[in-house]
Amino acid sequence: MGENLKKVKWGVLGAANIAFNEVVPAIRRSEQGEVIAVASRNKEKAERFNVPTIYGSYDELLNDKAIDAVYIPLPNAFHKEWVVKAMNKKKHVLVEKPATLTAKDMEEIIESANENNVVFMEAFMYQFHSQHTYVKDLLKSGEIGDFLHIKAHFSFKLDDEKDIRLNQDLGGGAIWDIGCYGIHAVTQVVEMKPVHVSTIGKTSDKHHVDVTSVSLFTDEQKRTAEVSASFEGSFTDRYEIFGEKGTIRVESAFRPDVSKDEKGIVKVLNHDGHVLHEKAFDDDQYLNQMEHIQECILEGKQPNYDAKKSLQVITCIESAYESLQNSSKIVTFKL
Repeated sequence: MGENLKKVKWGVLGAANIAFNEVVPAIRRSEQGEVIAVASRNKEKAERFNVPTIYGSYDELLNDKAIDAVYIPLPNAFHKEWVVKAMNKKKHVLVEKPATLTAKDMEEIIESANENNVVFMEAFMYQFHSQHTYVKDLLKSGEIGDFLHIKAHFSFKLDDEKDIRLNQDLGGGAIWDIGCYGIHAVTQVVEMKPVHVSTIGKTSDKHHVDVTSVSLFTDEQKRTAEVSASFEGSFTDRYEIFGEKGTIRVESAFRPDVSKDEKGIVKVLNHDGHVLHEKAFDDDQYLNQMEHIQECILEGKQPNYDAKKSLQVITCIESAYESLQNSSKIVTFKL
């Protein structure tokens, strides 16, 4: 892409830590993006971003015609409302995962994106780390044969009783917050298409959200995937793909940037559990994410991870919760 192309001018709705610590710095590391405004009712939190313009309301930012795209790191329950409002102002949108809390809301976003001819992407940043491209290549190579079972786990200890991830009204819950990564890996990295799910879990009596859950998905070929998520365990983020000939194990799968050496590790094992080979990946998933969506915006094309794929993930999550809330009944759905 030529040096004369304009930069994507970003506005940020909200002064969330994920924006300050990860996404805004990634935009600044990129060559074709710049952050020109932040909107927040908390002026002190907004000022730390050191941007040219601070707005006291989200609507003011969306009315700024100099802004090409908005990043939305608001609580889950507010995503759909502000995504649609932004797109109706002809802004391209990157929204934190999960993009919505229902498949119906996701379908409305798809419709709005099409009507307004804007780029939309849900921010599953982990998928832009090169270790997952390598996993896809391994699967295509046939080294482990066809997959038979997938196991994904993400957990950390959540001690703050006031954390929004424990707030039912704001879309809290372990599956929404971190189980979504495992479901994304199952459906988007391995490309499994589940048709049934059953979920067991522990729901907090105080907060009325799941704090630990395990979802078992099956597809039409009777292949299975187990996705577990917990706010009660030690920090672990990994997935494994068990195949006819061996296993692919991905360590530090979702947050390699906070692992001991900041690298993702992919191992291939035989049926005896011996490591046949392994490879470490040092990459910048947040930067890669921003460069991808900015390229899509500047070139007028859709992201590799588009809204229809987001709909697949959200349909799986919504179905998993339906099972959890109905005595672990088997829920049937179609992607």
